[in-house]
Amino acid sequence: MFDFLIKYPISIFEIREFLAAVLNCPFDKIFVVSSEENADLEIAAEELDKLCCLCIGTQVEGDAAWLLNLYRIEATDDEIEKRIIAASQTKQIACYVPNDNWNGYLLTGSSPTPIQVYEDEEVAGENKYIFTNAI
Repeated sequence: MFDFLIKYPISIFEIREFLAAVLNCPFDKIFVVSSEENADLEIAAEELDKLCCLCIGTQVEGDAAWLLNLYRIEATDDEIEKRIIAASQTKQIACYVPNDNWNGYLLTGSSPTPIQVYEDEEVAGENKYIFTNAI
């Protein structure tokens, strides 16, 4: 599983397009469902096996619009991180991608180079993400 955030509101369709570019995978092999719809989700095992990515998206508040949980991806966390950063920069879709720094994320897609930011846990809450440039 790999989690990251999308900064601005985009549609489920746009999320699928973005993930298809990130994973270099056909659009129809990406399944995106909102966390609200996930409770009623029933996918046959044979259909699930055909997917290259199952994504559960949760709409969040604060500095991000979507929390995306990626499942069934065939790549390491480092590979996914690099692919998200590259696609984000190319498509100019601003994302917060977790990195190895303490509570650190890279804000990508909103400037020519990624910006190191940190989650402010004192202000953030459940489904609310606030970021700052300093620890």
